[in-house]
Amino acid sequence: MHAQRARLAVWLAILTLAACGEPADPAHIGAPSFAAGGIGRPAVLVNPKSDDNGTAKTIQQGIDMVADGGKVMVVPGTYNEAILIDKGLTLEAVGGESGPVVVAPPGTVNAAIQVATPDPVTIRGLTVQFTGVRGIFGTGVVDVTIERTSVVAVNPPLGVSALISMFNDVPTTGRARAVVRESSLDGSLPPANSPTPAFPQIFGISVAGDIDARLEGNVIRRTGGACIFVIMNNNLAGETNADVIGNDLDECYPLGRAGSILVGPRAGFLPSPTHPVTATGEVNIVGNTIRNSTGSCLVTSAIVYETFTGRIEQNRILGAVPPCATPAARNSPGAIWVGSLPTRGFPRVSVTVRFNDIEGNAQAGLRVGPNETEPSLQASCNWWGSASGPSGAGLSGTGDAVVVEAGGAMPTFTPFATAPIAGTDATSC
Repeated sequence: MHAQRARLAVWLAILTLAACGEPADPAHIGAPSFAAGGIGRPAVLVNPKSDDNGTAKTIQQGIDMVADGGKVMVVPGTYNEAILIDKGLTLEAVGGESGPVVVAPPGTVNAAIQVATPDPVTIRGLTVQFTGVRGIFGTGVVDVTIERTSVVAVNPPLGVSALISMFNDVPTTGRARAVVRESSLDGSLPPANSPTPAFPQIFGISVAGDIDARLEGNVIRRTGGACIFVIMNNNLAGETNADVIGNDLDECYPLGRAGSILVGPRAGFLPSPTHPVTATGEVNIVGNTIRNSTGSCLVTSAIVYETFTGRIEQNRILGAVPPCATPAARNSPGAIWVGSLPTRGFPRVSVTVRFNDIEGNAQAGLRVGPNETEPSLQASCNWWGSASGPSGAGLSGTGDAVVVEAGGAMPTFTPFATAPIAGTDATSC
């Protein structure tokens, strides 16, 4: 009797905490059920070691039991299951002082956690370990927030895969939303110092199509593709908006030799006279730190900006491009590439490149594509690694070079910063 009363007291405390800050709508919340198999609870505790009939033993069971908009709270442990989230909810690790909550589905999976609902879903505090195509995956019109979550690929198979991907790249009637912040992503690939290593093209975070995304404060390592890939709709239409802010990126080993942050279409989706680009969108890349600490020859650029409009500002791009870097299908070597090659046929972009620290990059700090024919690219107030400014053809500085491809126009790069500027609040130099 005492044990039953104690369990009931714990449950009441959990439900009280879960309800804090939530709308007190009795019609929405409903009466809690403590019977085995009860459906529609505002909060469900997942604990495989519990004998309480009101507690779920698997995460999927907890998702099935909780009400729309409710909370599934998971105690530490390893959960060998792939998860489908088909309703709006919060999936959260609790009791972190006693260990992590690890989602580790057996075998090779299409997704360790798949989101298949337009209602808001929050995933917080989990560790996802998977072998397969995707760690966390949302497709179509989804509204996903991922916070303080770790996603790790374990012996990823050869082929294209992603740690986190949110794709709304087919015609839909709505827009997707994705937030990934303060999370740790690891593709678990070895250092890539060979031009043709045998490892997967695994991307860190990919967002595509008609989506509004905020990717903020994440640490991404050891990917075989771009650490962050913002992708135009496959039909070259729609609207893609993303803020890529304050991320720490290193050991991004793109097999396609593009960028640590890549903004553009998927490989093979090119415009033609009968299929022009009509896509719009704003992609801002602000306050990120990008390195290539192993000196991998696979890194051709830190940032490749081929489509959309926006800002590239206050980033620290330190030694990302090595002397051994070679041209890619999208771009030639340079810490920041802006524009498109003639073989690709994309219209010019409108982007500002300011207040960045661009230092220690071989071949070019900024390389302007041949389609950027208008002298309107604003690239002033950058630190090029030298108080004398950038080097390059016709320039007198000794810092990282400004290089303009044949047919392109020289950007405005003066005045330039005479000391590192990215970490300051400067609005001029």
